[in-house]
Parts: sequence; structure tokens; C-alpha cells
Amino acid sequence: MDWEEALLRCWGVESASESALRYRQRATRSRELAEETTTRALKARLLDDAAVLDQFADGIEQHH
Repeated sequence: MDWEEALLRCWGVESASESALRYRQRATRSRELAEETTTRALKARLLDDAAVLDQFADGIEQHH
């Protein structure tokens, strides 16, 4: 970790890789919930949300 990243962490700012990871974790959780639900509309919403979260993570990773 370089000094700039350490300073940002002290200020509570996430690094790009941490932000992308957080979006990936949320996408995974949405997919897990979608597997457990029996309501089609809710399942579709959760899977759509997971896809959007993955797109956010992709965008972060592409720019850093």
C-alpha cells in the first residue's frame, strides 16, 4: 500500500478495488436471494439488481 492509499483509508475513502469488490459482493448476495425466493417478480428484480451491480463494478475496474 502506498502512502496515498494509506491516507485515503485514514480518511475513510475506499480504494477502487474495494469499491468494486463491495459491488460484486452485493451482486452475489442478490443472486443468492433470487435463488431462495419463489416470487417471480422479486426474483427478476433481484437478478436485474445483480446485473446492475456487476456493471458498476466493471466500470470501476475499467477506470482504475
